[in-house]
This record gives sequence, C-alpha cells and structure tokens, in this order.
Amino acid sequence: MHRSSSRPQLDLSKAEIQGNFEEKYPTILLPNQSHDISHLALDIGGSLIKLVYFSRHRDQSTYDKRMINVNNRLGFPPNGNRRSYPILGGRLHFVKFETSKINECLDFINSKQLHCGEGESRYSDATTDSNAIIKATGGGAHKFADLFKERLGLSLDKEDEMNCLVAGANFLLKAIRREAFTHMEGQKEFVQIDTNDLFPYLLVNIGSGVSMIKVDGDGKYERVNGTNVGGGTYWGLGRLLTKCER
Repeated sequence: MHRSSSRPQLDLSKAEIQGNFEEKYPTILLPNQSHDISHLALDIGGSLIKLVYFSRHRDQSTYDKRMINVNNRLGFPPNGNRRSYPILGGRLHFVKFETSKINECLDFINSKQLHCGEGESRYSDATTDSNAIIKATGGGAHKFADLFKERLGLSLDKEDEMNCLVAGANFLLKAIRREAFTHMEGQKEFVQIDTNDLFPYLLVNIGSGVSMIKVDGDGKYERVNGTNVGGGTYWGLGRLLTKCER
C-alpha cells in the first residue's frame, strides 16, 4: 500500500525465512527494519488469492501502548499515526485464499486492519484512508476492483504480473538466505547462491498456466515458452474426476 513515492522502504539486510520451512505460512524476518511502514499487496489469480503484508514484532505492541500512555499522562499532543521512536524489526507474512472465497480474504484484511494504513501497528481508533491504494496483480485486480472499493474503501492499482514475478524471484534469491534448494526423493538440499553470478537463470512459473522465463538481470527477461495448462487446470480436472473438494 502506498500514498507517496517517498514512503519508507523495507530493510532487507540479514532477512531470512522464520521458523520451520515446512510450515503452511512461513514468514520472512526483517531484523533490521527500523521504519514504521505500511505494506500490503495482492495477487488475485483465477484459482488463488495470494496476500503479503508487513507487521512489526509482536512484542513491540506493548511498547507502543506504554509510549502512548506515557505521552497522555505528560500531556504531549498526539503526532498522528507516525512515531518519533524507532521500530526494531518486523516480518513479511504470506497468506492465500481460494479466489471463489474472496469474501474470506476481505474479512481477513478487515480483521487485521490492513486497509487502515498501518496494518497491525494501527491503534484502536484507526480509520480507512480514502486514498489508500493496494498494488495488485492478476485478472482479479480488475474483476474485483469494485468489491474492494465497496467493502474496504480501497483502490486496486494493477501492476504488470511478469515484471512483479521476475522482481520477486530476484528479491528472494538475493536477499533471503537458504531460499534456493533442490528436492529429490523427499530430501531437501540447500544450494549456495552467488549473488554476483546469479544471471542468467530459467524461471518456471506454474499457476493457472505455465510460463518459462529467461532472466538475464534486474528488469531484463524474456518469456521463452509456456502453456495454458497449469495448476488451475489440473486442480479442476482432479476435482471433477475424484469429486474431492480439496
């Protein structure tokens, strides 16, 4: 989410995947994040909605409340929703929903107050910023734009999906330790990545369709092959043939 080009940025130094790598929704720890930021983005595909958002460390909330109480007792005026003291650390969270159950996604955003500009770091009197914009990719960014505006007062700003895909892959390979691995016969083996010798590489994206992309650098890529048959197609065929719901 953004409101100006000068908004604080993520500090990716020493970023790493937090917790068990087999967890359903692992997070990315950002131990050196010093700015209070508001980040929420969506990929609304034909089968799944993928959502990523930023939050501060959980124990920082207690400190926030203590600082508010101190300021109130001393009679200091509120300085808006921005803080004058540093926020140490945070994490990126990743959640997914079936696109057919988009109302569950909207309820989740509302319950976390992610549409109010500061996510979980907002206070109880948070209100939606009528100018709030969420970056989104996928066909659903057009299909559900009116629904997001009606339910949450948010505008969806569609980004080029291929650009975001390549930028995201480069981010993970460069910034996140132990992100690349091989998986054979149930065994995972991590691969050491030399960020100075990363390119070129072949990126295969499997969604509702499949795209094979040759990545030659930041912002430099070419789709070399692909097919319309992907995960969404196999999922649908599997449900029709087996009568399974999941």
